Amino acid sequence: MAAPLRDLAGLVVGVWGVGKEGLSMARTASEAGAERIDAVDDAGKGRIAVPDDIPRLTVYRGAEHLDRLRRCDVVFVSPGVPWAHPRFVELRTAGIVSSAADWYMARYAECTVGVTGTKGKSTTASFLGRLLETVGVDVVVAGNIGTPLSDLKPDRDVVVVAEVSSQQAALLSASPVIAVVTNLYEDHLDWHGDVAAYYRAKANVFRNGARTLVTTPATLAAFERVGVTDFPDVVLVDPDTVENPESPTLMGYAHNVVNGALAIAAAELVIGRPVTAAEAETARQAFEGLPARLQTVRTTGRIRWVDDTLATTGESVVAALTAMRPDEHVAVIVGGMDRQLNYDQVDDYLCGGQRRVTLIQSPSNGAAIGARFAAEHPEHVHRVDSLAAAVRTAAALPDVDVVLLSPGAASYDLFANYEAKGAAFRSLIDGLAESVGGAD
Repeated sequence: MAAPLRDLAGLVVGVWGVGKEGLSMARTASEAGAERIDAVDDAGKGRIAVPDDIPRLTVYRGAEHLDRLRRCDVVFVSPGVPWAHPRFVELRTAGIVSSAADWYMARYAECTVGVTGTKGKSTTASFLGRLLETVGVDVVVAGNIGTPLSDLKPDRDVVVVAEVSSQQAALLSASPVIAVVTNLYEDHLDWHGDVAAYYRAKANVFRNGARTLVTTPATLAAFERVGVTDFPDVVLVDPDTVENPESPTLMGYAHNVVNGALAIAAAELVIGRPVTAAEAETARQAFEGLPARLQTVRTTGRIRWVDDTLATTGESVVAALTAMRPDEHVAVIVGGMDRQLNYDQVDDYLCGGQRRVTLIQSPSNGAAIGARFAAEHPEHVHRVDSLAAAVRTAAALPDVDVVLLSPGAASYDLFANYEAKGAAFRSLIDGLAESVGGAD
């Protein structure tokens, strides 16, 4: 990896991946005076229009153009490029690789709170932003959650809350001044290779200059198991001792209490004093939650349809089921891109009989999620060949209260992204509703 770059003037800049972040970095390089910008898009799907107002940018479509990146002084790699891609390995070995997040952190780490973790990072980052607004801080929430970090040039008195994915963290050569890690579970093994590499990538959010790490004891122990021990000052939030506030949940779900506590701890570091109970409650009341995270998207008759497409691990599926009311009959639709994850925790939960669940296993890897439950309770399991079939099957179940799309896997197998899968889910529900007389 290249040393942190602060000046691109006169350099030949490569951009690998012409998505939102890649185009942001191309624009940044052009404004910084790069001699030229060679951008290569080898994805083959999900292409977006390239603006014509970025001077000295040329976009090359197709993997055959990747050789051009060898002739660049620095190459900004988008998060979607696989870590083990031979050209990516070659560029890292040559020491010319960076990223939009790395570019930003090298310049603005001192005004940034970085938030990462396997799950809960978007909610934690968003709630932290809302809380800082409540106490009068000028704050921007950006990064993996939406606005690319390379779009930002924050003023001195602005605090940036940056959500950082593991792919973005893997290339960080500078860490934000405050780092928050919500939790660590098995995820993204197709990109990182193994759990240890995934955890160590997450650790870059604090290992390269953070002043303070805010996390839980379990997450700290997970880092230690993979040999990460060089921690900055640590503020621990113990889930067993977090007190439920008057309004006990964010978004109405109890598992977000810890996310809220992590955000409060980070906010206190920013403002240099405790957050009052009244300030925390004001922020909770103003926080509306996030799309595709246990979001009720439709109601048809007695059925509440919940989009949780960002549940891409077994732990997330269990958290979603636990969040439902104990008296509800829940039909949960699982299945997506096969990343060879372990789903024992889903079977443990389902076989424990804690609530009435009908499991609907959809492509591509649905059969692997709840496989033991399916063997023991086949009468409560349906295997289908599409999302459309899953929706029809769920709607036809007797006395079902909630249909929960909580895939336990990423959406890239059959859809461009989780937004596209969620949109398809809503469209299919609307189609059903129209055939029976409408939806609320």
